[in-house]
Amino acid sequence: MLFARILTATDPTGVETRLREYLNAPAAAALAQAKQATIAAIDVADAQRATALVAALVACGAVAECSGRFVATVATPAQLAAAQARYEEFAGEIQALTVAVCNAREPVAILRMRDRTLAVCDEAHVMGILNVTPDSFYERVRGTKTAVDVARRCAADGAALVDIGGQSYAHWNPRIAAEEECSRVLPVVEAIIAAKIDVALSIDTWKASVARTALEAGAHLINDCSGLADPDLAAVVAQYDAALVVMHIKGELNVRSVAAYTYGDAMKEIIEFLYERTESARAAGVARESIVIDPGLEFGKEPQTDLEILDRFGELRALGYPILLAASRKSFLGRIFGRPAQELLVPSLATAGLGIAAGARLLRVHDVAETVALAAMYAAVSPRRRETIGWADRMPGRDEAAGNPRSRRAVEK
Repeated sequence: MLFARILTATDPTGVETRLREYLNAPAAAALAQAKQATIAAIDVADAQRATALVAALVACGAVAECSGRFVATVATPAQLAAAQARYEEFAGEIQALTVAVCNAREPVAILRMRDRTLAVCDEAHVMGILNVTPDSFYERVRGTKTAVDVARRCAADGAALVDIGGQSYAHWNPRIAAEEECSRVLPVVEAIIAAKIDVALSIDTWKASVARTALEAGAHLINDCSGLADPDLAAVVAQYDAALVVMHIKGELNVRSVAAYTYGDAMKEIIEFLYERTESARAAGVARESIVIDPGLEFGKEPQTDLEILDRFGELRALGYPILLAASRKSFLGRIFGRPAQELLVPSLATAGLGIAAGARLLRVHDVAETVALAAMYAAVSPRRRETIGWADRMPGRDEAAGNPRSRRAVEK
């Protein structure tokens, strides 16, 4: 009896690696490219142009359909390249589709943050949260010495970055002046740098003046939750050759307006917003390899939309930037499970896993050690990573003489 099977892998490049066990490199690459065909979509000028674009794509071997101005296609880069060469009248549309498809297929390799470079191709990295505010919803840090201790622990637990926040964005907390925010953040930045802790410093602020003060002190990245509400922020980041997180938000920070949190196509709106704001950041001088995007879970969204974002998270890859996921112990998880923030570790880790599988490469979290282990396990299954992993001869904690696992009680004795 004959049977057939499929070849698949968790890592985007894993299928080609598997195929090379059986085929030569060119044949493996050709099959892998066809396997990795991606659905791409675009809105064009009018329905007539949409119909003509579909015909051009189909003529080059793609599958394409349209409705009104909306065009969707499943096409490989090779098919899109053929269409680009044959149909000059659709050069703009086909180029946009090609960029989206290639971005989705090929993960961004690095994130550059001043003098630091973070590889973001194979493994997600953890950003530990360090809130130096009196009103944050979870794990507030009081005092510079305590903040340094927290940063040191984050680094020891495997965090690549620490995100320092001096302003709570919860709607029940008022906005504070830039001077007060600086007075909270600056001593912490200076103390962590003086302590020579090997971790990149992110500053959670939307204000250009706060960003400038922190960057002058040595911070590496500005995590802006406002979507560039301050028109001067991007230029400040560019001046210091630092990195910038651009987040989607509907509405304003510190303001809750549920009636305004309605979406037609949520991810379409989020991606268009992020495209516009990242283009603005680049025009202000921020380097492409120094930009991160964040869909802004819970910022101008209700749980229904947050869940939709998690379900469609991979669509963000079309923009071509590393993606930050910030969901740790957030209230939308508490509202879904009916639990307080203190009881949301497992849902937070599950959300992080969903994000990593869909392409998240930065995870902003409260629970650093647990999330680092989660990210390392996801990375370990990729072909490139598992070839470099060393492991113990036997599982730690086993009684070598008896050959049986020791009990917790025996280990403690």
